[in-house]
Amino acid sequence: MKEFAEPLYPEIARLPHEEQLFQLKAVRRLKLLSHYGAGSLVSPVVHSRFEHTVGVWKLAAHFQPDNNELRVASILHDIGHLPFSHSVEKALGFDHHELTAKRIHSPLITAVLLEANIDLDKVMAYLDHPGPLTGTHTVMGLDHLDSFLRDTYMAGTNRVHPWELVKQMECTESGVACGEETALQLMELVVRAHEWMCAPTLLAADAVLAEAILCDWAEVGDDRDVFAELTDWDVLSVLKTSPSVRARMWIRTLLEEPHKLLVREGASGSGIPISVRKLYAKAPLVNGKPYFDTIQEDLSTKLQAFVKTYEVIDFSVVADHV
Repeated sequence: MKEFAEPLYPEIARLPHEEQLFQLKAVRRLKLLSHYGAGSLVSPVVHSRFEHTVGVWKLAAHFQPDNNELRVASILHDIGHLPFSHSVEKALGFDHHELTAKRIHSPLITAVLLEANIDLDKVMAYLDHPGPLTGTHTVMGLDHLDSFLRDTYMAGTNRVHPWELVKQMECTESGVACGEETALQLMELVVRAHEWMCAPTLLAADAVLAEAILCDWAEVGDDRDVFAELTDWDVLSVLKTSPSVRARMWIRTLLEEPHKLLVREGASGSGIPISVRKLYAKAPLVNGKPYFDTIQEDLSTKLQAFVKTYEVIDFSVVADHV
């Protein structure tokens, strides 16, 4: 079995230190974190942070095969994520970037990097500053490139196989670059990805999960250090057996009866408020300039249309527990 065989990109040979990193608990844990957050519970987009990490690493190795620090940064860039990824990070007051930096500086990881003569400062620079992995404020990097390609592929909305697009690209020190035709195809995927990410049902799933966790914490306290190490499965198990009636109610509804979650636009104050967390308005470089310079108005209009406020009210389940 080819352990890293996946449907987007061809196989890439792993270097010995990369093999070691992929086997570490901090990286293996990503297999148990949904890249799509709570949205994975109500949609077909169910790949994990591990598949995304493998994808970003493959892109880094494809575009810059001799850049060992970039390749390592791509393997480690997500190890600070919480259970269900971004779903509860803001609501619970965490910063996955800080957690990532802390875990990279752990003895196990630094020992692997030291033995392989990998410059840790360069690895951190790729994570903390604009560059090929993160892109810039307006230019797409390899991290978001894989996210857009993988999310839309899993949602079944790609018209062109991702690898066919990648073959038309290059990766500069500012991020991804390509021709105008490829850029247009990529930006269509960006819009489709936002259509899914900003769908009321998926936003509601994130909000309900966060509410369930907060209800549980209100009963048992919040051991934040322990929570940051958990997986999706761990959190679901905790919530399903929580001493909080409301926590159990919300998680049961999310897992077993999501159709009972009523979402409406606007905010009356009688439900859990939800809103679009963030727009990822990044584009590739075309002729040395961000593609936004050409299509800024049209794309901005399409993306801004997703910025709405909702609230989720579960009247039927609430009534059952009154």
